[in-house]
Amino acid sequence: MKKLISLIAALSIAGAMHADDYTLYIVANSTTNYTLAKVQKITFENGNVVVNMKDGTKQSTAISAVSRIYFDIAAAFEGEDVNQDGSVDTQDVLAIYEFMQNYTDGATIGNEDVNQDGTVDTQDVLQVYEYMQNN
Repeated sequence: MKKLISLIAALSIAGAMHADDYTLYIVANSTTNYTLAKVQKITFENGNVVVNMKDGTKQSTAISAVSRIYFDIAAAFEGEDVNQDGSVDTQDVLAIYEFMQNYTDGATIGNEDVNQDGTVDTQDVLQVYEYMQNN
């Protein structure tokens, strides 16, 4: 019930702001995020959180698996939140390190390229570390 009340409160706040600027995060076994500009509605059906997208698709997550639902401004962490779990911490550094250890030629570079210079290296780790020290 607390999760439902929190979601309703967050929806009320988010509704008063520009949806294009916000992202909905649902944290269960992994984190799923949705740009609010693409979300048609969010409902609770048969024990699930159901996100109905404007393109007609639906994503469903069991409420029992959800540990956190929140909204955040899309660029709040400016890329330092590598694993997109809503916080910048050592898990983000570990995600970069794991990518560097497992990188093969032609692999797609994603959030691990924090400074967006086209490579994943110690400069990305340093940017996350500096963010953690200053925030």
